[in-house]
Amino acid sequence: MIAYRNSQTGYLIIALLVIGIIATLASTTLETIGLVHYMVLLLFIMALVMFYKLTVVVERGVIVCSFGQGVFSKTIRVREVAGCRVVRVPWYYGWGIRLTPAGWMYNIAGSEAVEITYKSGKKFLIGSNEAESLCEAIEDEMKKFT
Repeated sequence: MIAYRNSQTGYLIIALLVIGIIATLASTTLETIGLVHYMVLLLFIMALVMFYKLTVVVERGVIVCSFGQGVFSKTIRVREVAGCRVVRVPWYYGWGIRLTPAGWMYNIAGSEAVEITYKSGKKFLIGSNEAESLCEAIEDEMKKFT
């Protein structure tokens, strides 16, 4: 049974990547399109498919964060978690998969995140538009598996 599930769509990321695709297409004609244009288009399309949404699932003793269709994902066992708390993240931490001073972070939008502290002391941040609910679900799951 799924204790928590939330998918966030990165509308700004989608818009920026679509603008990049349109700009690439507008910068050439069918007669002059070359390998570089194809490579740039492929890069934009791959980024769009891989990073258009962030899904977080808490179930059966694990926390799973995945971008897009799941090419980039992170699985955390709640048995390895010491605790979690809601934190505000500065805008310059950015979106995507980031290494921050607090540890690795998966974020798609917004300024709130759940900071997960491992029993080893390491930290991992998950950006969320439902940070309180996510933290509560993690704490509930921790009670079941500790």
